[in-house]
Amino acid sequence: MYFQLLDTADDNLLSVDNVSEQLSLAQRWLQHLYEWCLEHLSSFIAACTIFLIGWWVTKLICKIFVKAIKKSKADLTVISFLNSIINVALKIIVIILVLSTLGFDVTTLIAAISAAAVTIGLALKDSLADVASGTLIIINKKFKTGDYLETEGLQGKVEKIEMMYTTLRTYDNKKIMIPNSRLASNNITNYFVLEHRRIDITVPVSYHTDIDKARKVIFEIMNKNPKVLHEMNNKVAVNEFGESSINLMVWVWCQADNYWVLKDEMYESIKNQFDKHGIEIPFNQLDVHLSKSQPPTTK
Repeated sequence: MYFQLLDTADDNLLSVDNVSEQLSLAQRWLQHLYEWCLEHLSSFIAACTIFLIGWWVTKLICKIFVKAIKKSKADLTVISFLNSIINVALKIIVIILVLSTLGFDVTTLIAAISAAAVTIGLALKDSLADVASGTLIIINKKFKTGDYLETEGLQGKVEKIEMMYTTLRTYDNKKIMIPNSRLASNNITNYFVLEHRRIDITVPVSYHTDIDKARKVIFEIMNKNPKVLHEMNNKVAVNEFGESSINLMVWVWCQADNYWVLKDEMYESIKNQFDKHGIEIPFNQLDVHLSKSQPPTTK
């Protein structure tokens, strides 16, 4: 019993010594922290100031950027994407400045970020090219939603311009998705970007047709159609002599929105009026002429 009490007393003394040692370590750590804070107080205050001001400036720059690019009527998807990129990039710069002010060696951090950026850029170079091209298309207003485009043998109405792709809808209701980089680098025909359009129609007539009569009939069709812009340079003239017909060139001007409707109406009206006036629209044909040769003479 006596020895057990001695062992308990020794254990208590060891526990007290351990607690005292831990308190001493904590005191020394707090002392070092206090001294470090006193030594780096100015740097800490400067770092906090840089952090607060940098964060505020980042928000201000992003707000100004969004307001400026919205005036160009850019796509909301592009605005959001670019805003997020600028926001992240500026915040990374602020954090690097804060760490540098506190005395940390940021050279390794910058090198790691640069290496990561290069790696990501190489892996996503095609996608980044599409993103950049899409942004330039919207900012430069190369075309917009609702325009009718032709490029690389493809035609369709612009349904939407996204970050990486532009979607066209054909008249037979098919969707065509084209990478923005191809649209930015290739030739594009925009059919409805201008207010007025000219319809070009080739009308074949037979060689015995009275050209003046055919021209008069076509002009009468134009004059009766309200979709035709009569103040423009509408024209009917001989274009070429074909194998089976004389081809008349017909120019009809209209509002861009009326292009397809008026074109259909012109074809139908010309056919009906030519039939009514007895003007022949020939088809390809071959005339064969046979002649009798004289029989050979005998001596």
